[in-house]
This record gives sequence, C-alpha cells and structure tokens, in this order.
Amino acid sequence: MWPERPDLAAWAILDGVTTPEPTREPETPPAAPPSGEQSGKQSVPKVRPAVAAAGRKVAEGGRTAMGAARRPQGRLIAGGLFVTAIVTAVVLVAVWLAPSGGVPTAQESSASAGPTSAAPSSTGEASFSPTPTTSSSPLPPNSGLTEWADKLAVKVEIPPVALRAYAYAEYVLTNRKPACNLHWTTIAAIGKIETNHGRVGASTLGPDGRVLPPIVGPALDGKAGRAKVTDTDAGALDNDRAWDHSVGPLQFLPAAWRTFAVDADGDGIVDPNDIDDAALATATKLCEANKDLSQAANWNAAIKTFPDLSAKVQQVFDAANTYGQKSRT
Repeated sequence: MWPERPDLAAWAILDGVTTPEPTREPETPPAAPPSGEQSGKQSVPKVRPAVAAAGRKVAEGGRTAMGAARRPQGRLIAGGLFVTAIVTAVVLVAVWLAPSGGVPTAQESSASAGPTSAAPSSTGEASFSPTPTTSSSPLPPNSGLTEWADKLAVKVEIPPVALRAYAYAEYVLTNRKPACNLHWTTIAAIGKIETNHGRVGASTLGPDGRVLPPIVGPALDGKAGRAKVTDTDAGALDNDRAWDHSVGPLQFLPAAWRTFAVDADGDGIVDPNDIDDAALATATKLCEANKDLSQAANWNAAIKTFPDLSAKVQQVFDAANTYGQKSRT
C-alpha cells in the first residue's frame, strides 16, 4: 500500500532532474533604417513654402498686437490677439506634422479584425495555454526540450517524444500554478502505469507524439470488476454509444477529457491520443485543486482523482521515484 509517510530521501528524489526551460523563439530584430538615416547627421527637413509664409504672417501679427497693446485702447484686446496668434501657429504646426497620405481606411490597416493568440484551444476553464512559444513557428512549443530529452531518455527508458511532453507539462504548470509543485516524474509514472507511454497492445508512439492505432480501453460496463459508466460522448472518442471507455496514452474518460482537453502542441487538434495534449491535460487535472504535491497526502489525493489509479497509487509512486533516481545518476 501507499506509505502515509514515505521515506523522506525517496520523496525528495521523486522530483527528478531539473527540467530546463524550453528555448524561446528569438524575437525578430528591428529592420535596418533607410540608408539616408544611417549617416551621422540627420538632414533638417525643409519647411513648406505655404507654411513659411503663414509663419511670417503670424510673426507680423504678433508684432502688430504688441504695438497695439502699448496703446491704452489696445490693452483690452491684447490677450485676444495673443490667443489668436497662438491658435493659428498650433494649427499650422499640426498641418506640417500630419502625414500627407491621409487617414488609412479599414482596408488599408494591416491589423486583423480580432485579437490573435498562440493560446491552444481548450474545452474547459481548467485548461490553459502554453506560454513559452508565441511565434508562428512550425516547431512544437516543447521543441526547446529536445536535447535534454534525447540525453535523458536512455537513462529513464522513456521515448524522447513522451519525455518532452511530460517535461513541457511540468514547465507550463510551474508557470501557471507554481504552488502545485508538480514534477514530470509523476506524469511519466502515470504514463508508464497506464499504457507504457503509449506502447500497449498493437499501439505505438510516433515521433509526432501520436499513438496509432488509438488506445481505447475496455468498456466500462460493470463487468469483470470494471466500473459502470454509461456513454457520455455519443461514441465520439471511443466509438461506443452504450458505454464509456478510457482513451489515449494517459487513459482519459470522455467526460474528463471534455473538462481538461488542451492543444498542447499547437497543431490545431485536441486529441487524447496525442501524448503532448494528454500530458498537459493530465498535469492540469493533477493541479486542479492547486494543492502542494510535494506533500504526501496531497500527492496521494491527486493521483486518486484518476478513477483507474485509485488502487494503483503505490505503483505510481514507485514508478515516479524510479524515474527520479535514474534521472539523477
């Protein structure tokens, strides 16, 4: 059974080796200025003839106003003359500074009608967007973890594509819910216990993170000790309109997938058989209560939120602890 107070040394090692921060896409450098702006001296713009003439008139008007102000009858209107001169000058400056092209029309604007976002799509409030990559790069958001995962995969015996998914899920949750203290080793342990990281039966995990053929568990029809869960998705995920099945490498029930589904790799598809999507959805579910998972009781409770793992908490702990130990050797 799961130890209520696990050995502290073992618990500390469960965290595993520190996950590096995914590499961000470099920002696009500003465009070089036109050749005329690269010289040491900037040319002084020439004043338009009409503006220059108007400026001389303003100056003459100002001198006239000053002369009138010196006479007793002119003192009463001096303020008005000065205001007139200032307003005229401001208008002329505005004309000079205004672009000659006029106000752009809506068709000329390069901005889109609505806000754009790199946020992945989600079907529930508990899901959220991965933040490290905001560019339109064709590379997945977790591509910055490739070198780290490739080196560690041999030690921990996890496919690199799965290891990237687990580590990226930790990265996202660390930024979104740092108090949760979730580590990739826990997500990896669930993946190991559920489907050996998407490699069960005839299914294999592809380099794109997709599991083919899709993993669909047995019908939850109440037989042979299985839970009894009638259909909740009209067979959309499990092709069964009578009973629900757990699906994907992390074995989500259709109802839970609707709540936590997220497009973690930004490919425009929310798929429980995509290990990137499934790993981030799992992390989100584990941290739903935002409890500190470095505390044994909280970790225990989080694992039990997965119905089929309630009786396998000790196995999940052992697997997570093994991954932590191997990653540090």
